[in-house]
Amino acid sequence: MKKYNYLIFDLDNTLLDFSQSELHALRAVFTKYGVIFNDETFAVYKEINHDLWTKLEEGRVKKETVLNTRFSNFFATQGVQVDGAVADNEFRSLLESRNDLIPDGTELLRKLKAAGYKIFAGTNGVGRTQRERLKNADMTQFFDELYISEEVGFEKPDVRFFETIFTKETIKNLDEVLMIGDSLTSDIRGANRVGIDSIWLNNNFDGVINDKPTYEVTELKEIINLFKI
Repeated sequence: MKKYNYLIFDLDNTLLDFSQSELHALRAVFTKYGVIFNDETFAVYKEINHDLWTKLEEGRVKKETVLNTRFSNFFATQGVQVDGAVADNEFRSLLESRNDLIPDGTELLRKLKAAGYKIFAGTNGVGRTQRERLKNADMTQFFDELYISEEVGFEKPDVRFFETIFTKETIKNLDEVLMIGDSLTSDIRGANRVGIDSIWLNNNFDGVINDKPTYEVTELKEIINLFKI
């Protein structure tokens, strides 16, 4: 592996186990509104949510549309009327109470920090939620700065998300920057668009890989070996 100085980490399902936290929060929200949480209802919600987030990444809808309609759209399929913004806020509060982690993430960050790397969070999401979850996970201390799409104003893979980081951190040589994340369509595609290297954390992906990472790992501890730290 070549020498890097700046590391941009995605958060959800890279360092923070969003999938586990999401299951906990969705189960509670579904139950509150009288909908059984099972594989079928979860799949319906996931399809609606995924479609909205894909449109957001493509610049076809605003984040407010995603947050304010995903639950109202889902519950409508179950014959239940809810205020989408209220349900989303309830869901987000439940997420913020969790500290589910991807294995070896804390150790990786600690070793990288000790080795002198500049570490940034580069994540899509809501500022309040991502900051609270990092705090609960006791990870905030490892980051030099947090770049969250709601606060930046652009979503990965938009090149402007990454250019904001480069400008604010006065990064001139992009060969020194490495993106680390689990999403091919936001993390790896975004890295490719701006011309920086990437590590893809492959969380059991089964499909066509159109966005090629520089490196691929299946566990965070493999990154420790890549950096030889």
